Amino acid sequence: MTISIADWRYQSRKILSEFSETADIEVNAILCNVLNIDLAWCLANSNFILDQNTLAELNEKLKSLQVGIPLPYVLGKKEFFGHKFFVDENVLIPRPETELLVETAIEWINQHDKTRKVVDVGCGSGVIIISLLKHFFHIKGYGIDISRRALNVSNRNKNNHGIENLEFVQMDCLSGISSKFDLILANLPYIPEDYLSDLKVSKFEPDLALNGGKDGLLVINKLIEQIPSHLNSPGLALLEVQFDQSARVIQIAKNFLPTAAISVLKDYSSLDRIIKIEV
Repeated sequence: MTISIADWRYQSRKILSEFSETADIEVNAILCNVLNIDLAWCLANSNFILDQNTLAELNEKLKSLQVGIPLPYVLGKKEFFGHKFFVDENVLIPRPETELLVETAIEWINQHDKTRKVVDVGCGSGVIIISLLKHFFHIKGYGIDISRRALNVSNRNKNNHGIENLEFVQMDCLSGISSKFDLILANLPYIPEDYLSDLKVSKFEPDLALNGGKDGLLVINKLIEQIPSHLNSPGLALLEVQFDQSARVIQIAKNFLPTAAISVLKDYSSLDRIIKIEV
């Protein structure tokens, strides 16, 4: 069987539209991914005949989308902060709102030129710490995650981006580290476990990266308890939270860091997103 790009796009959009509201985008994405070519070429060469191997790979990815597997997992990549990163089912898919955490960290470092050590707790795919270190080659970075499989992904991204001033450590928050840091970053699991099963993300993304325990703050609370003994002064901790958790997280932070300057930053949708703890 032979088929042109145009015919495959038409048939695939028709199939996928029954399962997805963004069928056109997803079909174009897997086509460009498999052919390793841009969409403009595909559109200009719509009569190009796809060979059997290419067709088989395209159809396999199409089947993955049909059963609901997220596009970044199907493609094996996701863009974050202007860079492409490898992702698979062992890590959370990076979200645009998390870029605010990186932006805030960059701004703070630019104002504190003595910053030398930064740690990303629950680093997952490594997108936060790698995006940050691309701007600061003189800073030593550390990525910590409880999942060895997640660290395999972050190490792959470290190598892909040629980041040398970065080490990854398998650990539960900062429990096994005596060092202090100038900057602590964290996008930890914050979804309450009772709500998790109702969310689409729970079907394919790792529970370790999503499940925040009964109230969603189990891991966040653990890290906040550790911040006083692991943050230099001057120093900054940035924690991503769920939009309705900011008041509770601020109160927890005040209990452990009563003299710190604590505030909340809103994301691009005007939702509470980042807790900023400065000492």
